[in-house]
Amino acid sequence: MPFDVTERVETDISVWRKRVETVLKGADFDKVLTSTTADGIRIAPLYPKAEGKGPILGRAPGAPWSILQRVDDPDATRANAQALTDLENGATGLLLVFADSVSAQGFGLPASVDAVTDALRGVYLDAGVDLVLDCGPRGRDAAHAFSGAAKALGFPANTIRARFGLNPIGTGARIGAVHGDAAQIAKKVAAAVHDLLGQGFAGPFIAADGRVVHAAGGSEAQELGFVLSSALFYLRALEASGLALDEARSLIEFRLASDSDEFLSIAKFRTLRRLWASVEAQCGLEPKPILTTAETATRMLTRRDPHVNILRAGMGCFSAAIGGADSISVLPFTNAIGLPDAFARRIARNTQLVLLEEAHLAKVSDPVAGAGGFEALTDALVEEAWRVFQNIESAGGIVSALQNGVVQKAVASVREAFQESYQQKQATIIGVTKFPNHDEKPVHVLASPPQHTQPQTPQFEPLASVRFAHPFELQDAAGEGSRA
Repeated sequence: MPFDVTERVETDISVWRKRVETVLKGADFDKVLTSTTADGIRIAPLYPKAEGKGPILGRAPGAPWSILQRVDDPDATRANAQALTDLENGATGLLLVFADSVSAQGFGLPASVDAVTDALRGVYLDAGVDLVLDCGPRGRDAAHAFSGAAKALGFPANTIRARFGLNPIGTGARIGAVHGDAAQIAKKVAAAVHDLLGQGFAGPFIAADGRVVHAAGGSEAQELGFVLSSALFYLRALEASGLALDEARSLIEFRLASDSDEFLSIAKFRTLRRLWASVEAQCGLEPKPILTTAETATRMLTRRDPHVNILRAGMGCFSAAIGGADSISVLPFTNAIGLPDAFARRIARNTQLVLLEEAHLAKVSDPVAGAGGFEALTDALVEEAWRVFQNIESAGGIVSALQNGVVQKAVASVREAFQESYQQKQATIIGVTKFPNHDEKPVHVLASPPQHTQPQTPQFEPLASVRFAHPFELQDAAGEGSRA
């Protein structure tokens, strides 16, 4: 029987629900069609339009995001050749990854003037290139290395678009150690900011960075709560150093991971802007757009069937772009195996170029605004992340919460639940726990990761990075070894 296009389509959800239950034939509706996030947020299969919701603006309307390419090769000469190739072929920014930073993965530039000078030789630092630093535990060394390199290369500080990424809380959480108590950390980071301001740099200088929580297996709300508490710590530190709040907030940027869960990743970036606007309002400030940098997540990467990582990173990039990130760094698909070669770097770069130049994702600001599912998820994340933030603050602030293990205990609980879901096959990792490629061909990398060494004796439990595929890859390797 032909479909009558003039037939009235019933959109009432209760009617839809009855029809679905007929199809389910007695199966439990929630078990089949709903899911729950790591934060306990229920995601339904259908939502009505969200009335009265407008865009949560991120980057400037219609403006492209900055395509960041990692500069993480310890060989500064080789890193320089990679950076020049990236800039000549579509990248608009460089992410200078220093050794032992949150996303270094065992590699990274040495924090020396000579190394950074060699890595940036031939780059026109005053040509509008975004230069983003991913600092290690001694962030001031990396900052001084960059400022010294800029001087050596002949570029005045006020002509350079640099974001210094000072991040003593995030890097301290990663290694399980911070230099001094909260008051001392605040004074040191504020002194570093004043030094850079005095040299003529505009900033921002500090990164409130949640990637360390995500990489350790934490939830979206935990990542956001950590970022919010870190940013508030830095804001207070800068205000105490004599800077007005309005100026101080402009010196802080935000960094988040973006993974292959499209809904949660998009909602996370929207949630961050709402949360920080609330903090600004409570400080008596008129909210302003914040600067956010996204990096595709490390914990979702696999060593087995690594080409699937291209799809994972593509979805992470898509989500960050739709979520309004100002800059995005896509991890090369071989990042879990070793130092990526030219091909893997090219794929990472072109992933962004295709989404920006061919899919035109930057043309619409907050395209999910008003969509019931995204708005409901954003509202729920706002509430849950604010609860996490308040728990951290009630524990004495972010530094005390790390030193006392409050953050680590909460993250461990979520991480273990994730790991259990993979073990019980409630969740799958394509190419590893499901649909493995038995005819897998090896991929080329420039170097294998060095053996991990802890930079210093931990003062408290570190937020160590995990890859959820790792235990299964070990089992596969052991099985292959026994068969050999």
